[in-house]
Amino acid sequence: MSRTEQLANIVGLVTLAMGTGLTAAPKPVGKALGLGEHAGFARTIGIIDLALTPGLLRGHPRWPWMAGRAALNLVIANHYRTRRAPAGMAGMAVLAVVDGGLAVALKSRNR
Repeated sequence: MSRTEQLANIVGLVTLAMGTGLTAAPKPVGKALGLGEHAGFARTIGIIDLALTPGLLRGHPRWPWMAGRAALNLVIANHYRTRRAPAGMAGMAVLAVVDGGLAVALKSRNR
C-alpha cells in the first residue's frame, strides 16, 4: 500500500470517528471541537462525515471522496471564521489543503 493510500485511510478513520461523535453527541462533541452550541450544525457535519467515510476507505476511485472531504473542511473553516475562532479556521484551512492534495495524488494514481 502506498503512502498516499495509507494517509487516505487515516483520513477515512478520523472522519469515521469524528462523524460518529458529532452525530451521536453533537452538543458536547461540537462544543469540545469549538463549533459552539450549534447542535444542528455539528450533527449535520457528523452525518456528512459518515456519508463520506465509505468512499474514503473503500471507494474506487477514492479521490472524489477526498475532494468532498476537502470541500467540507472549507465549510467548517468558514463556520470558525464567523465565530471569530482564527485557530479553528486556520486548522481547517490547512486540513482542506492536505485533503485536497491527497485527492490530487489519489487521482494521479488512477491514471
